[in-house]
Amino acid sequence: MSELAGESIEALVGRYAAAATIHGRATEQSDYEEGNAAHEVISSVYRELRRRGLGAQRALLELLSDPEPGVRSWAASHALEFSPSDGEPMLSELASRPKSLLSFSAKMALKQWQDGKLRFP
Repeated sequence: MSELAGESIEALVGRYAAAATIHGRATEQSDYEEGNAAHEVISSVYRELRRRGLGAQRALLELLSDPEPGVRSWAASHALEFSPSDGEPMLSELASRPKSLLSFSAKMALKQWQDGKLRFP
């Protein structure tokens, strides 16, 4: 059993947000080592939320209003799987921002989603 299994949904969302903040900042600074480590946390937490069901996944929707664009980007991308009507507008907004790695990532996530190729392990 995962170490995350005993955590509350609120704690998982907090862990997800912290890692997404780190990942977003690392992406903009081209720090792949820190970004990769944060990605592992984001992915692990998301898998645990998915395991718990739609109600747990929907807890990520509160992050769509987070001040950090990296957090909004991750939450919106994952939301495509369970609430595309919430995820797509946020990714579109992020994709329309001035040229950056985060805006490019949002564009690519939307394109992969629209092409039916976006999958989360």
